[in-house]
Amino acid sequence: MGANTFKTFKRKPRSAVTPDMNVTPLVDVVLVLLIIFMVLAPVVSAHYLGRLPPPDDKDVELAEQNPDNKPLVVRVTERPSEAGGVEPVFHVGATELELDDAANRLGRLAAARADKVIYVDAADETDYGFVLQAMGFAKDAEAVVNKLVRDQATDQGQDPTALATIRVTSVLVTKEIPVNN
Repeated sequence: MGANTFKTFKRKPRSAVTPDMNVTPLVDVVLVLLIIFMVLAPVVSAHYLGRLPPPDDKDVELAEQNPDNKPLVVRVTERPSEAGGVEPVFHVGATELELDDAANRLGRLAAARADKVIYVDAADETDYGFVLQAMGFAKDAEAVVNKLVRDQATDQGQDPTALATIRVTSVLVTKEIPVNN
């Protein structure tokens, strides 16, 4: 064996390691989640429609004057008060709403309707504070609607806390809406 009989092994230069992420499990998980959400989407977006019957004669009279195919309009007018100023008058159809019961009556009317929209109409010369008061009645009607729906769910043996909150929209009208009285 000669001096050069030993073989020298040259190492090849180390190649840089390139990490590749295995995306197959990620895609599998995403597809499973997509399928779950697609199946649950109709259940989550389900809404509950309930037509609540009016409980007394005043509500029946108001409901007959405001059929579901016509907008629910609260008209705001003014009249002289006994104190010498002016006081607001709120009408739904031909019926005047009592101030202490206006939100309750509007809520009962809105609960029986599919659209849950209350229009507020006033003459241009009507005090804006009275118009805001009518808008407040329409907003307070939302609490009445939700209480009625929750009471009905409780009577039917359902969990009322599982129900979604129903929104009542109030719209201030800028053009007069014709009413057939």
